[in-house]
Amino acid sequence: MACSGGPDSQVLLHVLHALCADHGCSLIVASVDHGLRADAAADVAVAGRLAESLALPFVPLCVTVEPGASRQASARKARYAALLACAAAHQAQRIAVGHTLDDQAETVLARLLRGAGIEGLAAVAPRRADGVVRPLIDCRRSDVHAYAASAGLQSARDPSNWDPAYLRVRVRQTLLPALCEENPKLPEQLAHLADDAREAAALLRERAVTALTLSGRRADVLREEPALVRRLALKILVEQEASAPLTRAHVAALDRMLWVGGQVRVPGDRVVSVDRGGELSCERVAKRGRGIKRPLAPPDTK
Repeated sequence: MACSGGPDSQVLLHVLHALCADHGCSLIVASVDHGLRADAAADVAVAGRLAESLALPFVPLCVTVEPGASRQASARKARYAALLACAAAHQAQRIAVGHTLDDQAETVLARLLRGAGIEGLAAVAPRRADGVVRPLIDCRRSDVHAYAASAGLQSARDPSNWDPAYLRVRVRQTLLPALCEENPKLPEQLAHLADDAREAAALLRERAVTALTLSGRRADVLREEPALVRRLALKILVEQEASAPLTRAHVAALDRMLWVGGQVRVPGDRVVSVDRGGELSCERVAKRGRGIKRPLAPPDTK
């Protein structure tokens, strides 16, 4: 499991250790130093001491965070890559992380502020296909911290969790508390919204992939699908071809193209259009404006 040294992951480690004997499981503890703070190694040491006190194997990991628009997103990408590699090396079946219900609620609210759709509102999944699991996702942070205090766990303190430069911190410290004055149950309700959105997004994606398969990428057939299904089908198809994410504006333009024709320039140096045979096609645009036009490939459903 992943342990940052903070209270949430320390409580998760403490609880999982207590449950291992009854469930026939074994634990390996890993902690990641992102190299972003001078005292980050001290946090890893806190996690290591707890693992040692529980007689559990401990693996300290160091990663390099690549520059990017979001330092937190880059750090998260590097962290999970290291944890997945560590799990593979030790033949671990699951990677447990310490996200709580409050983390889920904050994620939903932050994504609402950024204009997320159904898939975005699904937020963090309790179980991921790559083996990441979040056993505390239905637990309130206050309960987790109360457990930490009662167990006498000495936790590390990451100052970025209190830095208002980050949207998540502003949501946690200002926006969500203000909204909870109107509705104290809002964190639970936002978490329930994420659960509903996750199920709806899965059903919608399944329907969109089926629509692509049955349509043979013909524009006239896709036009018969409901708008939500049609737009997601276009998004899936073009993102696979362009190997780049589409914005809501790109998807709206592609949907409009099905009805009025024309071309849509999308990321990945592609232009999408409907060819003379009525099929969606994609042209790779070179720097001088010339390219090769070909039908869009079927979606990868694996």
